[in-house]
Amino acid sequence: MTPMTGAPLTPEAVAGRAWRRTAVIVAVGVVLGAIGGSLFARQDSALETTLAILGIAAGVGGILGTLSMIATTLRRSSDMQAPIDGLSRFGRKTLARAIASGTPIEPADSDLARRAFDLARLRAAYQPVALGQFLLLSVGIAGPQIPNLFDDNSFMAGFSRIICVALLVVAAAMSPVILRQTRAARRYVQAATEAAARQR
Repeated sequence: MTPMTGAPLTPEAVAGRAWRRTAVIVAVGVVLGAIGGSLFARQDSALETTLAILGIAAGVGGILGTLSMIATTLRRSSDMQAPIDGLSRFGRKTLARAIASGTPIEPADSDLARRAFDLARLRAAYQPVALGQFLLLSVGIAGPQIPNLFDDNSFMAGFSRIICVALLVVAAAMSPVILRQTRAARRYVQAATEAAARQR
């Protein structure tokens, strides 16, 4: 009897695996960072020590989580490109407009419709992963700045506040856009699936 080869993982399965792996890695990183901080981040006051520990824990957890997400986004970058390879600028715009509006391309069995479905499915799965990667990186960068936010050195405190505010502003601007695109991609996948089922 010939052993069955494993079927390729779906985008949803790959993204789910990335989230589960990253959650574990972040948790381990936070614990290790907190332990390391408690051993080496002794400050003059209990508040300063607590902030230093929190900063190290956030930094370690954020950076390790980012690396975990990068392992997925780098491997899947070619998958994201595949549906638009060989398309003209007009074809790419057609796909983008269809996905944004949630209106399936007709006929459902055309090459352009299949490309739109594949692209929407990939975006729905992997765009949240990319957002998670960015947010974890932001936490990893901002974490070490936490103890400096209340530093007596005005330059150091000001520099850390600028970094944290800049990261917060970028995250606040990017997150709604990516989440909106993700919801649009999911709506397109659902609408295209229903349209294809009606044509059978």
